[in-house]
Order: sequence, then structure tokens, then C-alpha cells
Amino acid sequence: RQRMKSFFGDDMSLEEEELIKDQALQKLIDMELLNQIIADNNLRITNEKVVDTIKELEVFKGANGFDRSKYERSVSSLGMDSVFFESQLRMDLLSQQLQAGLSESLFVLDSELEDVLRLKLQTRDITYSVLELASFITESEVEETEIEAFYKANPKKYVDPEKVKIAYLELDVNELAKSIETDEETLRTYYIDNKDKYDVVEQRSIKRLFVKTAEEDADKNIVEASEEVKVEARATIEKALEMVNEGKGFEEVVEHFTEEGKGALQFSEHAFMAQGVMEKEVDEFLFASEEGEISQLIETQQGFNIVKVGEVRGGPKNVYENSAEQVEQDYKVSQAELQFFELADQLTTLSYEHSDTLEVAADAIGQTIIETEYFSREDKTRTITRYPRVISNSFDSELISSGQNSEAIELSDHHIVVLRVLDHKVATTKPLDEVREQVIADIQTERAADRLKEATEAIVEQLEAGTSADAVASDVEIEWSMREKIKRDDVTVNRSILRTAFQSGKPEEGKPIVLSNRMGSGDYSIVVVTATYDGEVSADDEKVKSSSDLELRRIRGDSEWQEFLRNARNNADVQIFEENI
Repeated sequence: RQRMKSFFGDDMSLEEEELIKDQALQKLIDMELLNQIIADNNLRITNEKVVDTIKELEVFKGANGFDRSKYERSVSSLGMDSVFFESQLRMDLLSQQLQAGLSESLFVLDSELEDVLRLKLQTRDITYSVLELASFITESEVEETEIEAFYKANPKKYVDPEKVKIAYLELDVNELAKSIETDEETLRTYYIDNKDKYDVVEQRSIKRLFVKTAEEDADKNIVEASEEVKVEARATIEKALEMVNEGKGFEEVVEHFTEEGKGALQFSEHAFMAQGVMEKEVDEFLFASEEGEISQLIETQQGFNIVKVGEVRGGPKNVYENSAEQVEQDYKVSQAELQFFELADQLTTLSYEHSDTLEVAADAIGQTIIETEYFSREDKTRTITRYPRVISNSFDSELISSGQNSEAIELSDHHIVVLRVLDHKVATTKPLDEVREQVIADIQTERAADRLKEATEAIVEQLEAGTSADAVASDVEIEWSMREKIKRDDVTVNRSILRTAFQSGKPEEGKPIVLSNRMGSGDYSIVVVTATYDGEVSADDEKVKSSSDLELRRIRGDSEWQEFLRNARNNADVQIFEENI
């Protein structure tokens, strides 16, 4: 119910309530049937598998992996204890095991796979055009009686949406951290206690001028250039080194060579390389030199290099001063986290015990109550209303009618909010005088849509009668596009046009298929399919075959699983006591 209300907002009708009850009931019956089937077939899951699964769930992870306290809080918020949760998880894993047993026993015949691939990789020749709604809109005269009739017939178009005004208390570790005071001695101690977090291996950035004299073949073997090429490469790099020694920058040097048409000289820049990444000869110079030092010519198996050492970090430079800013931020957050858990507990407790006010909790935790202006469900202009859970609680009918505080709303691991609704405005239809211009515009758009549809139908009629696209007569300008052997996943054509083109059958010789479709924008597309070509998969294209085989087995697996559940239900004795629901 809460999930549906968070999506749709309004109080649900009796029919919707009954639907939710029925869906929940059917799910419970299916779960119990599966539990009995699992027990009858003696399926088992080890305790280690359950524990490993819990540890891998993202919702239970903190900054350093699995967080037991977060796990216990999360499970408790679901209204369970850990024993019950683990029991439920065990049954879920067993259900997955049973489903996997069914799915993995399925196979796809080669002939079936070939048929699917022929369709999947099919291409088509199409001619298409799009008639835009905007080009049909005119500022035509609209009678007052038509305005009033349209306004009365479409009240939902002119609604001032439901709105609320809330007050809330917010606890955020990042905000708490801003008020934490520090001193250098404390930060240095924190750095020493957490040194592994800030120490990095020695790394150096590098600028390089390079002339390649070798290539890799298909087997990744080095193929050296001829002596003539090597002589020419050496002359190029020596000329570059001469310019570097004259004080020119690496970028300036490579631009000079490019302007002269000598594109063999290449320039690259690499940020913070660890030792052992570059070629041995370059690596030796890089890690034996000081910042800013420039090499002489360095020859490697790949070619000739000139290297400049950039910034150095890590290794001997692993000192407090180089990490001071990050250390201060981390220290403040760590202290704020300690405050957060204590304050969050007070906020949760006091806002519950004094459910008709936020002031008691605000005084206890030292935070200011924030009041918003009126906002609707779609209003994302405020920082707090960008959170879906804040919106769903703000428009919760029970909180609106009672005026009581909400439960603590967890927005992230270290960010919670408690709110209460101060005022509520129901949705109302805006007066006609306020929306008159919008009504006129809507009428003009509706008229344009009718004209657009008529024009599209007239063009389709001519094409079906055998008129060529270029010879079609129309009051509007038509711009046709032609594409040959277009694929289903072509990114250069509108998705709606592609779907329309591939939904038709195969055209007969000399008789193209003509289709039209109203697009989501209100525009109309006209698509003429002139030819289709079955897809071809080469014998060595195993990747396409494998992915298609997997997709087919997944679809069949889902179908088999649903059939399995239906059979289990049909063969079970299920009694439902309606009076207890």
C-alpha cells in the first residue's frame, strides 16, 4: 500500500485496496507452495551461503564493507529480527536454486536459433517522413462558447495540484562535520593512526615525445622497422631534442613538426604512473630523476623517446602536509558520525514520544526546525523535496489528518529527516479566467492534430494507390529520407520510426508496405517499407549466437517457471478464509 501511495499519491479506492490485498494474498500462497515443494525435495542451503549472501548485499554495506550495526538496524526497520530475516533469505535462496534447476535444463535447437537470428539481424529498405504537429498550429479564432465547452470537458488539464506545507528536522553527517573544531596536533595524530589510508606508492606524471620504430603483429610480437626508417626516426627525435634544449615546451615542439608535415613525432602526457608501467629504459630515468628533469634521447624496443618528469607523489612524499586537507575532512566526518548516531537516537525517540511537535527534539539535538512553502508532488525545486521518501511521507493521508510527526526517514546511511505536515491544500480546478490563454492554445493544438491526421491519411492513400513518394501531392511540404538495409538498432533513425518499419510484414515484389504512426510528440511518421533482407550470421560469429541463445533460454526459463507455479497451484489444496482478510 505504501509503495503504491508513494507512486500515485492519492488515497486509494476500495477497488484498489481489494486489488492490493488479492495480490499480496496470491504472493503469500505461492511462497508457501514453494516452501512445501522445497521441503518435499530436501533442498538445502548452507549457513555459509546465507552469511556470504548477506555480506554481499549493498544495503548492508558501510564504508569498509559489511556493517553489522547497519544490518541490524535495516532488518529491525522491516519489523523483523535477524533470525526471521535469515530464515526468509534462506527460503528465497532455495527458491532461486529450484528456479535455476528448471531454467538450466532448457536448451534451444540450432534450427530455432538460426530462425531467430535471421529475424533479429534482418535489415530493411525504407523511405520515411515526419509531419510535425507544430507546423499545423495556427492562431485561429476561437469562440467563447467553444472555450467554455473545452474547459468544462477537460477539467483535469487545468488543475492546481494537491499541495502541502511541512516542517522538518534534518540530521546530516556532512552538515555536522562543518561544525567540528580541529587543531594540528589532533589532525597529525589522526593521520598517524590512519596512515595506511593516505600512503600511496611512489607515482610520477610524465610528458613524452616519441617516434615509433616498431609495430605489433596479430600475435602481439614486435616487428622492427628497417634501418632506413630507424635512421629517419632518429633524425626526427634529435631535431626535437635540439628544440627542447633551446627551451621550447613539448607541446610547442610537436606542433612545429605537425605544421611541417612530419607527423611521425608523437606527444603524450600521463598522470601519475607507478613504477614498472612504462618501458624499462623510460621507467629507469623516470624514477631516478627529480621533478621537471628532462632526459636525453632514450631508445627502447618500440622507438625513440624524450621524457620530462612531472609531479611526484607518494613514496618519500607520504607526509602529513601532502594529505592535510583530506585528513581534516576525514577527521571531521569521523567525529560527526559519532555525534550522528547519538543525535539520531534522540531525534527518533523524542519525535515519537512528543508526536505533536518537533520542538522538544529540536532543543535536544540542537537543530533548527525548517518550514517549507507549499509544494506539490512534482515540485523538485527545494533540496528536501528531491527525495521520493520525503514526498511520499509529506502526502501520506495519515500524517496529513493526524498532524503528527513522521517516523525517522532514512535518506542515506548518515542522513535522516523527521517531518510533520503543517497544512494541506486539496487539488482544485483553476478558474477559467486564470487559464483562458492555455485553453485557447489547447484548442488550437487539437485542431492542428485533426488537420495533421487528415493530411497523413491523404498521403498514405496516395502511396497505397501506387504514387511514388516524390510524386505525392499535399498542401504541406514533405521531406523524404531513404535508408537501405537499415537495422533494428540503428541509432541514426528515430526509435518510433524503426519500430513501425519492423512491425510490418514483408512487402511483395513491386508492392511496398505503407504505414503511419502517431509519435509521442504528437507528430506523425509515414514509413514505406520497400524490401526486407534476412540476417546472416557468419560461422565464426559465436558471440552473437551465444548471446541470442542465452536470451532465448532466459525467456523460456521465465515461461517455464510461471508454468511450474501454475501447475503447483492447480495440484494444491488451497483454502482461503475470506472472512479473516
